[in-house]
Amino acid sequence: MDILIAAAGELLKFETALLVLVTAGLLVLAKMLSDLRAEVRSLRVAGGSKPAAVPSSAPASGPQPAPDNGIPPDIFAAIVCAVHYTLGDTHHIVSVSPAESLMWSREGRRSIFRSHSIR
Repeated sequence: MDILIAAAGELLKFETALLVLVTAGLLVLAKMLSDLRAEVRSLRVAGGSKPAAVPSSAPASGPQPAPDNGIPPDIFAAIVCAVHYTLGDTHHIVSVSPAESLMWSREGRRSIFRSHSIR
């Protein structure tokens, strides 16, 4: 009986320590979220007071046509938008070409075939 009481006491100590640790973590997370909310609020206020200049990434001669390399214009436009969104105005696309090999699809098939067991 004494062993059960001792084991229950140890378990209670562990659960209490775990509860304190989780509570401390939640408090730290709540503080971080509060700070983030205040930062977003201050950026919105600062952004609303003066309009930011919109940089033009298009050259002076106008937008360049999509190259005729077998890539549909809508796919090319999506690639251009993704590059502009992720890398900004400082990067430019030099070339876009379709994949010439089927290595990725072959490797995918190999992976699928390897995952199957032979009976």
